[in-house]
Amino acid sequence: MKLIVLLCFWALPAFALTPVVFMRENAQGKQIIMKSGEVETQLTQDKNWHLYPDISADGKWIVWVEGVNDKNLSVVLYNVEKQTREKFETSKTGMTLQPRLSKNGEFIFFSAPATLGNKIVFFNPQHSRQRVDRRERDGTRVFRLQTQSIAHDGAGYFPRPSSDGSFVVFQRNTLTKKEIVEFNRMTNETKVLAEGMAPALSADEKWVLYTSKVNGSWDIWITNRSTGDKVALTNDPKDEMAPTFMPNNTVAFASNKTGKFQIYKISNGDWIQIVESDSDDYAPMFAGDVSIEQTLKTPFPAPMRSSLGALNHEGKIYLCGGHQGAEHTYPPESFTDTMQVYDPATGSWKVLAPRPHKAHGFQMAGIGRYIYAFGGFAYDENNSPKWKSIAAIDRYDIESDTWTTVGLLPRRRSSNVSITVDNKVYLIGGWDSTPKFNGDLDGTFQQAVDVFDLKTEKVSVARWQMPLPLRRAFSAVEYGGNIILVGGLGVGASHFELLNNITMIEPVSGYSRELSPLPFATFAPASGVMGDELFVFGGMFKTGAMDYEYVSHIYAMDLKKETWRHTGRFLSENKGFSQVVPFEEGLAVIGGHHYLQDRDEPLATFEFFKKVVK
Repeated sequence: MKLIVLLCFWALPAFALTPVVFMRENAQGKQIIMKSGEVETQLTQDKNWHLYPDISADGKWIVWVEGVNDKNLSVVLYNVEKQTREKFETSKTGMTLQPRLSKNGEFIFFSAPATLGNKIVFFNPQHSRQRVDRRERDGTRVFRLQTQSIAHDGAGYFPRPSSDGSFVVFQRNTLTKKEIVEFNRMTNETKVLAEGMAPALSADEKWVLYTSKVNGSWDIWITNRSTGDKVALTNDPKDEMAPTFMPNNTVAFASNKTGKFQIYKISNGDWIQIVESDSDDYAPMFAGDVSIEQTLKTPFPAPMRSSLGALNHEGKIYLCGGHQGAEHTYPPESFTDTMQVYDPATGSWKVLAPRPHKAHGFQMAGIGRYIYAFGGFAYDENNSPKWKSIAAIDRYDIESDTWTTVGLLPRRRSSNVSITVDNKVYLIGGWDSTPKFNGDLDGTFQQAVDVFDLKTEKVSVARWQMPLPLRRAFSAVEYGGNIILVGGLGVGASHFELLNNITMIEPVSGYSRELSPLPFATFAPASGVMGDELFVFGGMFKTGAMDYEYVSHIYAMDLKKETWRHTGRFLSENKGFSQVVPFEEGLAVIGGHHYLQDRDEPLATFEFFKKVVK
C-alpha cells in the first residue's frame, strides 16, 4: 500500500506540450511517430523497419533503430530542429535493438548483437563522429562505432540508463528465465530487481516498471529500487506491454484490449488513451519539460572548484574562492582565493585580484562598485582537524581591482546562506567549524542571524533566530521579499541527517512557516527562482545506511500552489555544492562536485536555464 500511495503523490497532470515518440505499425510498415500536443509528425517514410524510439529530455533528439529487416538494424540519431539524421553501426550486423539516451544526453545505450546473444553496450555520440564511414543517398552520414560493454551474463535487452549513465536497468535473459537487473558502472555490481521484461526507470530514479506474465496475460508491474516492494498496476485479460514513465511519474504503456495495441496512461486509477489511431501503436517514450531551455556556456577558468562564492552584480557573474581537489580532503592547497568575472557581452571570463582569505563555503553580496565576501571555511595548521571558520568581511572594489577587510561578523560562520533584501544581507545557518577540542568534527551550528547593511557597512544581529532545524550545506532564494531555505544537513547523525525542509521566512519580523517539503531529503543542492517556481538542482541523496550519491535531477515547486514536480530535465552532470545566480532572465548553475567511476573531483561547468514559450 505504501508503494501505491507514493506513486499517486506524483500522479499530477502532465505537461501539455511534452512530446511523446512511439512506434506505429500498419500495412505501410513500421514507422516512428512524434506527437506534441495534438500534432502528430511521422518521422520515417520508407519500407525499412523503424523500431523502439526514444527522445531526449529536452525534446531535441530522437533515436531509433532501422534496417531492411530484423537481421540488419542500425542506430539512427535524428535532430528534431534541423530535421537531419545520422547513423551509427557496429562491426557485427544483426538485431540491434532498443536504443536509449541517458537523460543528460551524453550516452546512447542499446542492445547489440554478440556471439552468445545480445549484450548491453553504449557510446558517446559526440565522440563517435570523428570519422565518416560512408554517406547514404539521402546524405545521411554513417559512423562505425567502437562501443563500451556492460559486463553481464546472459543476453541483454531494453536498457534504461540513469540520468548520467552511471547505472543501467535492463532485461537479462538466461536459459531459464527473463529478469530485470540493475548494473552499477561505479561498482561493477549487478542486482536482480524482478522477473519480467522491458523495464523502465522513473525520472526520479526511484521506481522501475516492467511487464510480467503472472495470470495468463502480460501486465504492468512496478518495483521500488531501494526496498524491492512490488505491485501490479494492471490486471487485464489482454496484454499490457512496453511500459514507461512520463516525467511526473505517471505510467504509460501499450495495451491490445481493443484488438490493436494503443497507448494509455494511468491517471487516478483510470486508463486514459493518449494516442488514437487505426494502427498498432507501441513503445511510447516521453521528453521532459521542453519549456526549459538549457545551454552550456564557457566554463570558468582553472581551478575547478565547488562550494564557491557566486554573485550576479550589475549583469556580470563574479566567482570567488572555493574548494579544489577530492571531497572531504582539506590540505592547504584545497582552499582557494581566486576571483573571476564573466562578462556576457564577450562571453568570456577574466581573473581578478584574489580575496585576502583562502576559503570556501561562503557567500557574497554587492552594491555599486563594491562586492562583499562574508566568512568562510579555511585552513588552520594549529587545529585538529586543521580547519576553522572565519568571521572576516572582505570588500572588493570593482574599479580599482583591490580588496580590503572592512570588519568582522559577530561570529565565525561557513556553509551558510546569505540573501539580500532591501540592501540588507541576512546571513543564516551554517556552522563555526573551528574545533572546540582536538578531534572535534561537530563544530557549532549557528542559530543567530547576522545582518549586514550594504549602505552603512554596519553589522547587527537580527531579533529573530533561524527556525529549527539548524542546518548547513543548504541553499536559499529570495522570493517576493521573503527568504526560502532549501534542504541541508542537520546537526544529528554526525552531520549526515539529510533534510527535506522548505522554510519560508519574512526577514523583518522573522515569521516563518514550512512549505511543502521536498519529495526527497538532500544536502548541497542548488536552487533558484524563475517566475513563481522554485527550482532545485542536483544535490546529494542518501541511497543506503552509509551510501550517498550526487544526482542531476531538476525539481520544481509551484510557489502559488505549493506542489512539486520532477521537470523531466537534468543537469549535464550529477553534482552537488554548485552555486546558482539569476542571470539574463534565467538561472546560471555554476561549479560543483561529482563522482564518476574513479573520478572524485570538482567541476568548472556553467549551465544556463531559462523558461521559453513553446
